[in-house]
Amino acid sequence: MSNADRFLNSYRILEEELSKKYDMDVKAFGSPIVRFINDKEGKDYKDRLNLCREIRNLLTHHAEFDGERIIEPSDSMIEFLNSTIDYIKRPPLAINYAVSFEDILKTGSNQRAKTVMRKMQRLGFSHVPVIDNGEFVGIFSISTIFTYALSNGLAEINEDMLIADFSEILPPDKHETEKFKFMPPDTTLFTVRTEFEKKLQRGKRLAAVFITDNGSIGGRILGMLTPVDVINI
Repeated sequence: MSNADRFLNSYRILEEELSKKYDMDVKAFGSPIVRFINDKEGKDYKDRLNLCREIRNLLTHHAEFDGERIIEPSDSMIEFLNSTIDYIKRPPLAINYAVSFEDILKTGSNQRAKTVMRKMQRLGFSHVPVIDNGEFVGIFSISTIFTYALSNGLAEINEDMLIADFSEILPPDKHETEKFKFMPPDTTLFTVRTEFEKKLQRGKRLAAVFITDNGSIGGRILGMLTPVDVINI
């Protein structure tokens, strides 16, 4: 099989996979590849896929000149199409890039707050899930400390304070400047990145995404991602 034939075959498969992704009929709605490159998800593929579209049109409508192929796609171009097909078939999952539950800094309500704060500073964690008897009860964060200090004064945060003393402002919906999302294991990395890139909503920024076994706040936590985790990928 020539590179031209391999190229056309890969291009056809990519069209089929994108048609499934968008649940669209090519004949009725046009090219799914055009839709993909005009989507935010396809931004990084746009220039190369547009070039592939031009080559595909040449090979389809003006394949030969005086009996000879006018163009022969390179191996790297075919590899690009195949890698794009792999991405569409198996998009990267957020859970594969998340800090696993085993590696997340966690705490319980009976732990001393200052001890947890020192661990946060040493290990570089800004958000710490609070788990009691296997049940998620809230998130202790820098924002939690700031909110408490504004209401009670910095002098009130002493060595004897427990995480439980912050109980009223630990639930996700009690954080004044932050919000949190809980998503299922099949959530793609692109979906999480898109969530982090959204503008502030009601003065709150998305501070962390928790991947849970059922995608709900009551599910078992499998991993956590923060904006820094996504930026570093």
